[in-house]
Amino acid sequence: MKIKYIIIAALLSISTFNVKAQTLDSLLKKAYDNNPALKALQLEYEAALQKGPQVSQLPDPTVGAGVPVLRPETRLGGQVFSISASQMFPWFGTLKAKEDVVLTMAKSKYERVAAERLNIDYQIKTAYFNLYLLNEQQKIIQKNIRIFETIENVALAKVESGKSIASDVLTVRIKIEELNKQIQILEEQKQGFTATINEAINNPSNSAIQVDTTELTLAELEYNIDQYRLQIQANHPLIKQLDWSIEASEKALALNALDGKPAFGVGLDYSLVNSRTDAIPLNNGRDILIPKVMVSIPIYRKKYTAKKQEEELKQQAFELQKESLTNRMISNIQGYKSEYESAKLMYELANKQIEISNSAYAILLADYSSKGKRFDELMKLQSDINRYEIEIVKSTVQSHLAIFKIDRLTDF
Repeated sequence: MKIKYIIIAALLSISTFNVKAQTLDSLLKKAYDNNPALKALQLEYEAALQKGPQVSQLPDPTVGAGVPVLRPETRLGGQVFSISASQMFPWFGTLKAKEDVVLTMAKSKYERVAAERLNIDYQIKTAYFNLYLLNEQQKIIQKNIRIFETIENVALAKVESGKSIASDVLTVRIKIEELNKQIQILEEQKQGFTATINEAINNPSNSAIQVDTTELTLAELEYNIDQYRLQIQANHPLIKQLDWSIEASEKALALNALDGKPAFGVGLDYSLVNSRTDAIPLNNGRDILIPKVMVSIPIYRKKYTAKKQEEELKQQAFELQKESLTNRMISNIQGYKSEYESAKLMYELANKQIEISNSAYAILLADYSSKGKRFDELMKLQSDINRYEIEIVKSTVQSHLAIFKIDRLTDF
């Protein structure tokens, strides 16, 4: 049984050394370059930019031709064929205003790209630090297995000398078995976080992810809720997306005013006239050419009034959405601050408990080695030390995760 678990530990160590550690920054950069969701949003933004040329062009000219069924006769001859062409021109500045509206809406789409990058940042950082936590837990457990093996050797010696009972040895072996199972369970838990990172960077889900093993220290939080509020209101992509929507609505109002102006047009009618055979008047058979000027007058105003009210109501809705979104983010930040403080308190408590427990452990081990007594206390205390050591790593990682959550809302 011991050999089995030695092999497992060795394989874990080999995998750690054989796979080169991947830095968090390198994974983030790879995600920015390869993430399909990010690429899709970028393409949507680029597609939206192509709407500008679609709306900034003049209306298509109109061309028509006709052959009269009942040929009209003029003094100079009969009309046999006619053709006409016309081109309408909107009010000055209307085409530019249409382009401004769609380009401003495209900028709103671009903010979705920035928002998705924040989500990917958080997704990768969270998974990466959880992998670090699982690795450190495995290391702590392996260290504690070696300590329990030392206790097992002491117990064997005490049994042989008649100062202890065989059940002590069995109890230690059960504990070692339990800890080895925990290592296997933690190894399985890594798969989920590995798959999360691979999905974000567009790698096969079973690709190995080896985190940096540099020891983490408790994160430091510089907390200023008023500054966070200003940052969110000025720069958060979701807030800026609403700002662009408001600006697009304002430009739509300007366009609506221009749409309510007259439109002008020019045209030309040409008719082919056959010469008369029954008489020869002056200019016999001369064709007809008629230049035209047209005006489209927007008499029916209700649609322009309704459009103005629609855009004004949309702007009010966008402003309220900004306020609601900002308040929710600030509320979330306050919750993340509490998570950070809880992790910090737990970190300090676990360190104090470790310091006291290590002193007590030395006394109990010496007592058991010499007299074979207080075995249960020794086992419980070592299990507690194992738990405190894991708690230190957990609280350290939790402090970083809390800051990542705040960064997701404030670090753009």
